[in-house]
Amino acid sequence: MLRLPGKIGLMALLCLASFVGLPSLAQDAASPRLQIGINLLPAIIAANQSLAVSDGTNNLPIYLVYRENRHLAKQLEPGLRQVGEIRKRKLEITILSLDELLSQGPAPLSVVFITEPLDQRLPELVELAEQQRILLFSPFKGDVELGVTTGFQVTDKVLPLVNMASLKQSKIKLKAFFLRIAVKHE
Repeated sequence: MLRLPGKIGLMALLCLASFVGLPSLAQDAASPRLQIGINLLPAIIAANQSLAVSDGTNNLPIYLVYRENRHLAKQLEPGLRQVGEIRKRKLEITILSLDELLSQGPAPLSVVFITEPLDQRLPELVELAEQQRILLFSPFKGDVELGVTTGFQVTDKVLPLVNMASLKQSKIKLKAFFLRIAVKHE
C-alpha cells in the first residue's frame, strides 16, 4: 500500500473529498478544521476534571454556537450525538446563535463549540465563558490566542491547544496528562 507523508496525504485526501463531492462539510473552507474539532472535542471534555464534581445532574450541556450559519452547526450535531455520554454524563446538545447564547446564559460547567468565526464578537463569549466556568472550544486558527480556552494546532500531527490564562480564569481543571501533551499558550 502506498503511504504518503502526513501533510501530503491529508491534503490529497481533502482534495479528493472535495472533487468526489462528499455531501458533508467538504465545500466549506473551514470544514477540515471543524471536522477535526468535533472529533477532538470529546477527548478535551473527558480531560475536564471539573466534571467529576457532581452538580446534581447527569447531563452535560454542549452548545454548538453559530453567528449566521445554523445549517453548518446542524451538520456537526450528529457526529457529537454519536458519542452519547462523557464521564457518565449524557450529552445534551443544543444549537444556538451567539445572540441566543449570550441572552440565555449557558449552564455552568457546560461546553461551547464555536462553529464559525465570531470575529469582533469573540471577546463577549470569552468573557462569559470565564465568568460561568464554561469550557470554550474553537477549531479556528488564532482564537485560542484571543482567549478561547481550547482548540488545536496542526503540525505533522494534531495536538490540543490550551490557553492557560483562560483556563485559570475560568477555574477549569484539566487532567495533568492532557496538559502534558497539549500545546500551551501562556
